[in-house]
Amino acid sequence: MKKTFVVSLCVNGILGGWIIADDQAITFKTGKFTVSQKYRNLEMRYSDIQDISTGSFLLLPTVTVKMKNGDSFKFIVYNRSRFVAFLNSKGIG
Repeated sequence: MKKTFVVSLCVNGILGGWIIADDQAITFKTGKFTVSQKYRNLEMRYSDIQDISTGSFLLLPTVTVKMKNGDSFKFIVYNRSRFVAFLNSKGIG
């Protein structure tokens, strides 16, 4: 079953979009055409995620997803507790 989370990716500013979560991965999607293709459809497989951490950016709640390959992605997450609980249910965090 897919779940959707409203988020913004913090990369070269704030990039609005959403995360679609399924059984294999979380995928960040945005409709902006002026950003790199990498960020328009950013798939993060659960098996590739090393860790997550919470914090804040301009007083907004964030979740940073750290990948096993060294990449790190910071998201402003609306309803962060629901998103973190979902990732925890997948054995992350």
